[in-house]
Amino acid sequence: MTHAEISRLRMVAISLSKLGICPILRVVQISHGVIVANLYNVRSKNMKFYTNNSFSQMQACLNGQVSLKYPQKLYLDITQDCNLSCKMCRDEIQVTGKIMSFDLFCILVDETAPYVTSYSLFNWGEPLILKDFRERVNYICSKKRLDCDIDISTNGTLLSDNMIDFLRSVNVKVTVSFDGADKATFENIRRGADFEKVCDNIRNLVKAYSDVPIEKSPEIYVSIQKDNQNQLLALAKLAHSLGIKRIGYGLVTAPAEYAAETTDDLRCEIEQTVEFINNNGMLNSLYPTKVGDYLWWGDKYIHESNFIVDTNCNAPFINASVAYNGDVYLCCNYGEYTGNVQEKSFAEVWQGARYDELRMAVNSNNDMPKICESCAWFNR
Repeated sequence: MTHAEISRLRMVAISLSKLGICPILRVVQISHGVIVANLYNVRSKNMKFYTNNSFSQMQACLNGQVSLKYPQKLYLDITQDCNLSCKMCRDEIQVTGKIMSFDLFCILVDETAPYVTSYSLFNWGEPLILKDFRERVNYICSKKRLDCDIDISTNGTLLSDNMIDFLRSVNVKVTVSFDGADKATFENIRRGADFEKVCDNIRNLVKAYSDVPIEKSPEIYVSIQKDNQNQLLALAKLAHSLGIKRIGYGLVTAPAEYAAETTDDLRCEIEQTVEFINNNGMLNSLYPTKVGDYLWWGDKYIHESNFIVDTNCNAPFINASVAYNGDVYLCCNYGEYTGNVQEKSFAEVWQGARYDELRMAVNSNNDMPKICESCAWFNR
């Protein structure tokens, strides 16, 4: 190794030290003038355990688990149909009848209602598109525990005054997906939606929920992607002007062509957005704890070399997702297939060998499912 190459390594070591990494440059001279240099990546001398993750944020406002025989939270994907074609989600509007039958829905609720403390009536579709949406919510309300919450995520286009009044009357928690601070960006991402109409719907929604605690108030959720990652602060300001008190956001990781670019600019944008949220009495209900190689700590992102990061996943012990056709998946991110509730009871699937096998696999270096390897919910 030449002296010039060693000099370059020294420059790398200096750059790493500015990130909080404490590298050691070890230079050894061997016989006949041969020089070997190694740059050892020694972690920060002020190491900390890092246990924060986006999944725990999502769990923070839920009631506790009451039985190991059933999940705490159950996603019922009552339809995969949608009246929009958001660019990161689908290529075209799809209304193809992918709807969970009312009979199957009732069977699932009858079995799980004594134990589940949170139902989410969505995953990949727009729940308000269903003609019998109210009947389904009323059925859960007639069966659920007193400490059980119901929530939906909607694109906001179908939030009529009558629907808002209904949702408020049965205390459904509402999240509106909203991905642009201006008309052009919003309608480019949420193809088929009308920016002004959705803003009006949000204002009406906020008024209807004006008397609820902030953690149960309407939420705006932003899917951070290439087309809007420089608008997060502007989105928070818009949300505040609409009366929103609760805002969350997360990184789009797939498809890759729309995924957010995890740059210094994005981290700075998130930091400024959080500052605005905090200064205006809003609740930052969900945010990416990891952006690139940086982790959220206090009020900013710090390089991961300063931490021993807990990436263990406990989702398969807490929640499950049932698709419109009865397929049961490992978690809210769908994950691996575990069985079908049209062939077995939910308990047989949840307590079955396949589920236990996957519970062990999600944290295994050797058997981890591919989809779990890059899960942003657990800082992977």
